[in-house]
Amino acid sequence: MDGYADLHLHTTYSDGVFTPEQLLKKVTDVGISAISITDHDSVDGYFQAEKYLDRYNVQLIPGIELSCIENGKEIHLLGYNIDPDNKILRTHLQEFRNGRYKRAEQILQKLKNLQRPVNFSLVLEKAGEAPITRPHIAMAMTELGYTTTLKEAFVLYLGDDKPAYVSKANFSIERGIKLINQSGGLAVLAHPARMIQPDTLYKLIKSGLDGIEIIHPTHDIQTQRYYQSIASQYWLLETGGSDFHGNREYDEENLGKFFVPLSTVESIKIHSVR
Repeated sequence: MDGYADLHLHTTYSDGVFTPEQLLKKVTDVGISAISITDHDSVDGYFQAEKYLDRYNVQLIPGIELSCIENGKEIHLLGYNIDPDNKILRTHLQEFRNGRYKRAEQILQKLKNLQRPVNFSLVLEKAGEAPITRPHIAMAMTELGYTTTLKEAFVLYLGDDKPAYVSKANFSIERGIKLINQSGGLAVLAHPARMIQPDTLYKLIKSGLDGIEIIHPTHDIQTQRYYQSIASQYWLLETGGSDFHGNREYDEENLGKFFVPLSTVESIKIHSVR
């Protein structure tokens, strides 16, 4: 598979289970020659991976996956070839981390009211270097015996509209597109079939969306062709990847199976502004 790129990967700096170095080794083992670490609302994994590039024959493209809210629904926006040191981006990511911290405190208070107390230090331990997310709280709940699986924690307590749910702070996808562009990168809609309606997609295209993720484990051939036709019509970048986290039963099978040609990487470099 030499000569191909996986542009959607996660590490321990968001909700992945492998460190950046471990991820570099895994993609090397399956023959991927270019990657983008797209951790949720964090670029720290990119900086860590940079330290080990001399050990692995892998091209690393700066990336991120921003969490945005559109009409009350979460939508993910991939940013490629961003400047990870951009001050505007770094300021937003710190504000986001602070917001995640406060949200976690609110969730834990709700759990306490439900007679399911969770110590904040345990949640921080589960999060490690990553911004705190609901899965980290679910891990803590499972360890404490309140639930048997992470899925059960979401079904009973943490999922949308469940007793301990707290919504994220609003951050529109238009702001996300602007932030990525201000950081010198290209804004690409992640796995649209999972998260977005056609009318919203066309609205985002008018707002300056640069591309659409075509290749993704949740997109069958028919879905890929549908979004390819839209990308072609509006001259949008077509990207793809495995969305590898490492903690799902299908992750290992997907790594090395969902990829795009290296020409996609070259297109990203040519069309991004930095």
